[in-house]
Amino acid sequence: MRIAYLSLEFPPRIFGGLGVYVDEISREMVSLGEKISVFTLGDNRLERHQDMNGVEVFREVTVPIRDGLEIFLSPETLSWGEGLYFLLDLFSLNQLAAARLMENGPFHLCVAHDWLGLLGAMAVKREGIPMIFHVHGLEVGRTDNPNPQLVALEKKGANVADLIITVSEAMKQELVSLGVEAKKVHVCYHGVDGAFFDPDRADPERLAALRKRYGYAEDDVIVLFMGRLEPVKGIVQLFSAISFVQAKHPKVKLLVVGKGSLESWALAEAKRLGGITLVTDFLDAEDKMHHYALADLCVFPSIYEPFGIVALEAAAMGKAAVVGASGTSGLAEIVKNPGDAHPTGVHVNARDSRDIAWGINLALEDLDRLQSWGKNARTRALEEFTWQKAAKRTLAIYKEVA
Repeated sequence: MRIAYLSLEFPPRIFGGLGVYVDEISREMVSLGEKISVFTLGDNRLERHQDMNGVEVFREVTVPIRDGLEIFLSPETLSWGEGLYFLLDLFSLNQLAAARLMENGPFHLCVAHDWLGLLGAMAVKREGIPMIFHVHGLEVGRTDNPNPQLVALEKKGANVADLIITVSEAMKQELVSLGVEAKKVHVCYHGVDGAFFDPDRADPERLAALRKRYGYAEDDVIVLFMGRLEPVKGIVQLFSAISFVQAKHPKVKLLVVGKGSLESWALAEAKRLGGITLVTDFLDAEDKMHHYALADLCVFPSIYEPFGIVALEAAAMGKAAVVGASGTSGLAEIVKNPGDAHPTGVHVNARDSRDIAWGINLALEDLDRLQSWGKNARTRALEEFTWQKAAKRTLAIYKEVA
């Protein structure tokens, strides 16, 4: 089949899990014999049309029609401020991508990755191309004040799509609660590259250099957070929890890797609290892998997390994790609690800093047990969450629709 992906993110422009997913699944689909074309945002430095590892990539350079279009927008939309310019860029991208898709067809199927690709996907759906809405997250969970227009767009996309794929059972239940038919929603977990995220690949000299860079002693216990510095990731509650952890485990150091709207706040809080290292530098894949290897325990206290690729990467690196598991949380489906067979970490209520502290303290009570949880985590990642398994399951759904 020829399959078109509409995605805002694609290498080298990756900002989060969405870009990682589209990159990995595209290459796996090609390995299964399918033809994948990705329509994404470009700039004047990147090639407009190229082959990347067998994936055909079309990059659009947008020229948003701002001045004239603003006349037709509602006062509510005009109040978006800087967000309005992003929206207009997105309109332009979707229009260009839909037109280029039709010019370079025929395609058997179009997949919109999140609402960011819905406008173009619904346009080509009108031209007779079957459409899947791949829901990686929803507006109602991204913020405490969801934008009603984005909520309406996601609902319309769900209705127009021939079928919906989402990333966890938790997300399926959320979609159903919003009125989507359960039989229309299929769950496909993401995967992880267990050959790359492998603790045996970690270079001891590179790990020693990281310890020296961050000023860690050999007997310090490193707790790692990796993710966007946004309220939804539970970073505020995690910082509040760390003093309760250090009261019981004084050698604990919190290593925070990420960027986001809370960056300035996090820097100030790290200085005030002490025992927290904040890393906002861009990490390439090798750097990322070595930061996981440096950690004794990972913590991902997301308040809302459709899936959580970071938890899979940590698991593949043989690291146990403390994860936010209340509400909509795909993390709860990745990490097995101490009461389960072959536990891999601890579930906590991410809205409660004391519960986060309790989970971290529980994990650190027994370091031998912690290592066994990490071994269980890697075994589970390699058995249950491979990209090949994810691609085969996803392809079966694509064929059903096409």
